[in-house]
Amino acid sequence: MNGKMETEKIEVLKKIILSVEAGTAPDSMDLTPQPSQFEFIYGLGTSGLTPFEIQLADKTVGQEVQLHMSRDDIPQVFQHLVFFPLNLPEHADSFYLKLKIKSVLQADQREVIKALAEIANCEDHCCGH
Repeated sequence: MNGKMETEKIEVLKKIILSVEAGTAPDSMDLTPQPSQFEFIYGLGTSGLTPFEIQLADKTVGQEVQLHMSRDDIPQVFQHLVFFPLNLPEHADSFYLKLKIKSVLQADQREVIKALAEIANCEDHCCGH
């Protein structure tokens, strides 16, 4: 059996690849010109799962999750995950994120070690501090 099956569900230490869009309404992803890709190792935080990761728990490839949040919520929701810049307009204090699960893969040891090192180097610029 291939360890990189695309039908695997999201679990701790899996490499997750998401397509991410942002919009002003649940059915209008008008804040991002096109979907961005976000890749991370699930479940590496020292305090357990982040609120963001909890929303993704047990989901599988192809499923979508939508979050409504404010700009001020970003550090608390994502915590140690260095979330890519969405380039939201200044007036977008509140927005919707549409996340589509593109891949759930087995993370190799090097990827896990690299992600742990990035978390260990996280100072005041991330981790919700």
